Amino acid sequence: MRTLGILGGMTYHSTILYYSQINAHIQRVRGGTQAASLVLHSFNFADISALFAAGRWDTVAHRFIDAARHMKAAGVTGIAIGCNIGHKVAKEVEDGVGLPVLHIASFTAQALKEQRLQKVALLATRTAMEAGFIKDPLANAAGVEVLVPEKSDRDAMDEAIFKELGAGIVTENTKALMFRVLDELIQKGAEAVVLACTDLQFVLKPEDISVPVFDTLELHTKGLAEWAMGS
Repeated sequence: MRTLGILGGMTYHSTILYYSQINAHIQRVRGGTQAASLVLHSFNFADISALFAAGRWDTVAHRFIDAARHMKAAGVTGIAIGCNIGHKVAKEVEDGVGLPVLHIASFTAQALKEQRLQKVALLATRTAMEAGFIKDPLANAAGVEVLVPEKSDRDAMDEAIFKELGAGIVTENTKALMFRVLDELIQKGAEAVVLACTDLQFVLKPEDISVPVFDTLELHTKGLAEWAMGS
């Protein structure tokens, strides 16, 4: 079993899912009491989200690299960043630590490619919807056109994610916003939706959506579990 390092706490709600889903998948495959060998560094999300909001990506990278180096010293051989937006500095972490970062978009792109889709909706934080670190791997590896909401909706979604979902709060206004935005993208031709924020699954449930849902957290944890079971 390979030892996995998780940069977590972004948010703690989603990190709980990372831990439980990785171990549940390994137990399903291996049986018995088999579980992952992993090391977790849980950040204070208030600190990290403030850096995200301020665009201080050099400081984010430094924090991630410092934590990952400690995990490497503890025997970790691969790093997982437990949130989509944190992957903006994935390459810096990989280069700074000398270990592979198991990228969330890579696992998602593979799942999309298998379905041979043409257009997908991308719902995420503003940074993840506007920058290329999630969109480009999906478009290039899966060969899909990635549709994102209008700027005003990206701004509204970003505020809701950081001020509400990050604190474990789901309001009716936020649910209405997310479903309206998704419906508009479906009307523009989206054949599926990629939930590229690890807290969006608390709002958007597959049973409430008319197109297939690709939850990056779920795909990431499955891929991480498979990696951990590798030789």
